Amino acid sequence: MRSDITIENGKAYHIGVAPHEIAPRIFQVGDPARAFKVADRFDRVDFECRNREYVTLTGTLAGKPVSVMGTGIGHDNVEIALLEAYTLLAFDLSTATRKTRVPEITVIRIGTSGGAQPDVEPGTMGITSYAIGLDTTGIYWDVPVPDQTAGKLEIVAKRLLDDATVPGSRFAGWVRPYASRATPEMVRLLEHSAREAAPRFPLVTGVTVAAPGFYGASGRRMEGLSLSVPGIKEVCAGIEADGHRVVNFEMESSLIFHLAQGLGWRAGTVCPIISNPKRQGKVMDYRPCVEAAIDIAVRAMELV
Repeated sequence: MRSDITIENGKAYHIGVAPHEIAPRIFQVGDPARAFKVADRFDRVDFECRNREYVTLTGTLAGKPVSVMGTGIGHDNVEIALLEAYTLLAFDLSTATRKTRVPEITVIRIGTSGGAQPDVEPGTMGITSYAIGLDTTGIYWDVPVPDQTAGKLEIVAKRLLDDATVPGSRFAGWVRPYASRATPEMVRLLEHSAREAAPRFPLVTGVTVAAPGFYGASGRRMEGLSLSVPGIKEVCAGIEADGHRVVNFEMESSLIFHLAQGLGWRAGTVCPIISNPKRQGKVMDYRPCVEAAIDIAVRAMELV
C-alpha cells in the first residue's frame, strides 16, 4: 500500500530531518530545552535540527545511534513528529513504499506529570503500564484494543466520565477515552533502570491519563467558562482495572503507545510526579527529578 508522506527537499516536512539524520532509538520529550539535557548524556551529537516547534538531535549512546526529539506539548505534535520519524526510517522516499527491512524502533518518553493519588508523594518516579487517552488524535488510527485490561479500563473510564458530565451539557457523551499499553518489556526495563540509576527516588507503576489540554481538559476552572466535566482529575483518579490504577496525568503517552502497537515499536514512559491532589495548585521544583528521569531512560535505552 502506498503511504501519504510529505517530503520537502529530501526532508520530512514538519520536523525538517533527512533519513540519515534520525535513529531508530528515540527519546521523546515535550520541552524542547529538555532535548538538549538528554543529548548531554550522548557519547556525541552528530546532527541538530530546529524546525517549527520541533528539535531533533542525533548521535550515539553506548556506541549505538540514538535521537532525542523535543515535540512541544500534546498528542497532535507527537503524532506528527513520530510518524515523520517513522517515515524516514521505514520508507523509500522515492516510491513512498515501506522498505522490506525496517529497523526495530524504540521510543522512550521522558516528561513530567501531575499526581492522581493522595498516597503518591511528589518526587516519585512514575512508570506507565497503560495509558488512557482523552484526546481525539488517537481515535483516527483504528488500532485494536491491546488486551482485556485495556478494554476494561476503557469501559470504566467511559462510565465515570459520562456520569460526571454536567446534565444537559451540549457535549454529554462526547468524551470517548481509549486505552493503550506500554510495551511490557519497556516497563520492566524502566523499573529496573529506576532502581539502578535513581534509587533514592520512590517508584510507582500504573495507569497514566493523557489529557488533550492543560486547562479545561484537566479540570482547571476559568471565570467566564463552564466545564463540561467538572473535577475530571478526581473522576479519572477512580479508574482501575485488574489491579492497575491511575497514578498520574500528562498529555502524550496514550498516543505514543497507540502508534507503537499499530506499527510494532517498543515504547515506554517515565514521568516524575510533581504534584499531589491534596496540595491543589502546588508544584515542586522538579528539576532534580527530571535529571533522574533522564538517567533512568538513558540506562533503559542502553539495555535495549
